Amino acid sequence: MSETNMRKYCLISILLLLVTGYVHAQKIEFKKVSPKEFHSLIEEKNNHLLIDVSCEIECQAGKIPGAICAETSETLFSILDTTPSSRSVLVYCKFGKRSQKACWLIKEKYPHKVYTLKGGVKLWIENGFTVDSAVENKSQDTSY
Repeated sequence: MSETNMRKYCLISILLLLVTGYVHAQKIEFKKVSPKEFHSLIEEKNNHLLIDVSCEIECQAGKIPGAICAETSETLFSILDTTPSSRSVLVYCKFGKRSQKACWLIKEKYPHKVYTLKGGVKLWIENGFTVDSAVENKSQDTSY
């Protein structure tokens, strides 16, 4: 193979990899929303699944009413395996970092429409929204 043909082959290979990566990245989409928008989604959509991906202690300290705790990816996947793809998935955690990672995992494997809460439950509380707590008198505590 000539050097010119080899360069063309390499260039085409690189372009194919870039296009494949771009298409893959386009498939993996989820929306980051403010606490107000997240609350509206909870209130307006009856066809959603609300998931807290915080650790168990954080879930006990305070979770958004109606949320299911899914501390591990195995738990998250077992929940989503039985959830119709027509249901939206609303995901959050304490600060918003783990929920973004969870959204990437969800979109890799499932076709659901996915939303994550910007700033996590901490910002949710700071914006005046309530949480349920398994720990007495901690429902408005932002120090956990």
